[in-house]
Amino acid sequence: MDLQYSEIPTAEEAAHMVDLLNTLSLFSRKTMLEWLPELLSELNMTNERMMVMFELHLQPEISLKKLAQSMMVAPSTMSVMINSLVEQGVVTRLPDAKDRRRVVLRLSEKGRRETEQTEEGLVKGFQKYLKGLTETDRRELAESAEKLLAVVKRIMNREEI
Repeated sequence: MDLQYSEIPTAEEAAHMVDLLNTLSLFSRKTMLEWLPELLSELNMTNERMMVMFELHLQPEISLKKLAQSMMVAPSTMSVMINSLVEQGVVTRLPDAKDRRRVVLRLSEKGRRETEQTEEGLVKGFQKYLKGLTETDRRELAESAEKLLAVVKRIMNREEI
């Protein structure tokens, strides 16, 4: 699609961007759904547990409220999940260094080890998936993803998402 870009984004540009991001999200979910259930079964882990732990890995020292927003669940639902993860020793609650009244969440050492183990399994699964792509497709996918990631990081730094 040949869009005209200008100083002020058009509705057409925004719609195109939404389509692109939705397609990338669908690709990510579909590829992981092919082998993620087997990995989670091997690790005796639920999908919800994995998602919370990866979110805490990506956003250490996040509040319960922000974590719930990030994962699009109610704070009460997130609170139940976090209580369980704290009891299992994979998440810790800490006072915020900047505001002692505020509590932040962080993976414990046990939680970091579990997350690393899960990530290793994800890498192995994705390696099998990549075998079905040509070298050129893998290179183009990586180069495009790196460019997209650079822009996304600039957006996230600007907006503190």
